[in-house]
Amino acid sequence: MEFFEATEQQKKLANIGRSMMDWSENFGKNYGLGQLKDPGLSILNELSHVGSMLTHFGAPYGTTASSFSEEDQQLIAMFMDGRINRAYVEEAV
Repeated sequence: MEFFEATEQQKKLANIGRSMMDWSENFGKNYGLGQLKDPGLSILNELSHVGSMLTHFGAPYGTTASSFSEEDQQLIAMFMDGRINRAYVEEAV
């Protein structure tokens, strides 16, 4: 039944997606949400949404490369490079 087994690339993307969702979810626990304005909350929501998309990449009826917009791809790259951090979210305008 290896036909339905995820590839190593799909597993890596799913792990990145889970990391994005976890970081977003834990932001409020770690730093609180009271200081955030709408753009900061929007970043956290996008991290969760794009992270979820990554966990479904390549699955039957899941996401494909064309499912990700240029903005989604930039968000993933920024997250992977460590450019999305507490200061980036809190200072979002």
